[in-house]
Amino acid sequence: MRRLLSFAIVAVLGSAATATPTPPTAPLAALPSVEQFTLANGLQVAVLRNDASPVVALQVWYHAGSKDEPRDRRGSAHMFEHMMFKGTAHVRPEAHAQFITGIGGYVNATTEEDATHYIDNVPADYLDFAMQLEAERMRGLLFRKDMITTEKEVVKEEIRQQDNSPIAKGFLRFLAVAYAKHPYAWTAAGTIADLDATTPDDLRKFYDAYYQPNNALLVVVGNTTAAAVKASAEKWFGPIPKGEAPPRPAASNPEPAQTAKRREVVEPGQIGLALVGWHIPAAKEKDVFALQVAAIILGAGDASRLKLRIRGVGNQKALGLDGGTEAIVREDPGMWVALGAYLRPENAEPVEAAVIEEVQKLATTPPTADELRKAKNQVQSGFLFSLEHAQGLAEAIGRSWILTGDATSFLHDADEIEKVTAADVQRVIKQYMTTDKATIVVIPPKGH
Repeated sequence: MRRLLSFAIVAVLGSAATATPTPPTAPLAALPSVEQFTLANGLQVAVLRNDASPVVALQVWYHAGSKDEPRDRRGSAHMFEHMMFKGTAHVRPEAHAQFITGIGGYVNATTEEDATHYIDNVPADYLDFAMQLEAERMRGLLFRKDMITTEKEVVKEEIRQQDNSPIAKGFLRFLAVAYAKHPYAWTAAGTIADLDATTPDDLRKFYDAYYQPNNALLVVVGNTTAAAVKASAEKWFGPIPKGEAPPRPAASNPEPAQTAKRREVVEPGQIGLALVGWHIPAAKEKDVFALQVAAIILGAGDASRLKLRIRGVGNQKALGLDGGTEAIVREDPGMWVALGAYLRPENAEPVEAAVIEEVQKLATTPPTADELRKAKNQVQSGFLFSLEHAQGLAEAIGRSWILTGDATSFLHDADEIEKVTAADVQRVIKQYMTTDKATIVVIPPKGH
């Protein structure tokens, strides 16, 4: 249940060639429909029947992530990812996980910027049992001082491990520069100083505000029926009273439009890094599909433009170690980030310039038909392969609900990617990635 920095190009230095298999023909046509209903207390439920194996994936998604934390209590959402396994009035500490693994199941949890969700994969016959366990901790969590103290130390150790990564540290600083007001200025990991200052009362307030049935989606995928899920949900979750509408700090702190370039050089690290990014629309906007394709073309796979430029190809001199790009899509407006890594201090300016030039070049030199096809295949195949098992389907449903408000929006993602044209890619680069609105954070390499 460790929280790791959610940033794909953190692995840029160890990246391998990226396969681009053609996705299966009409893969979504065979998916059964997602059935949805809402309990009287506001709990939303989504069910997808899949009889391929005798298991069910049950997940509870709380619309409560790091962007909902007080600015001086960063890490509160992450704490609950740990605390929710530490006992309730009727379930002893650690017993939830022990019960699930004891019946041959799998349990986990993840905290992100927009949500926290809990995972129970169990044999289909134990659906009602897993439902009971999740309902028990929705409102029955115990706030024992010794448990809170212990879990703080566990979370703090995870933060220390993250801080040991030069790329992670650089990305954290990049976010702080890129977001002037919005709580996306920090990640879900939290900070040690804020965790030290967080009291049990602070945590109780967060729990009471966000861990309510009307702020959650129950997802069940697997060998069951909507009727069985509804009966179990009514039995265990139904008696929980509806809570107040939770506060939304991000709504009162919208990020102002960036009108000028921001550039900062920070203390040297183990390797040199140039991080260059731009603000992009929220997940529910159609332009995110073209932005994802653009990120693949520029920085994913050994043949991508930025990687070739920085590594050097043919007679072209290598500028650094590697490069990468990612469209970081969030519920609120996210970021599109490019990265160049290098070792020699004299390569700092050439790498930074190359990153910006390759992005701008895509606006004037459209992707070839081959580049566009490979990028679409990569996005679509990765997405489709994640839907081959119950947990992946449940994740897609829950994340769709968080990001767009529609638990079924993921069903259309592959089709939307397919609609992206070369002109769309050029348009979004021109629209969102002007040089005068870039955020740049440079980490020089330590002297060699």
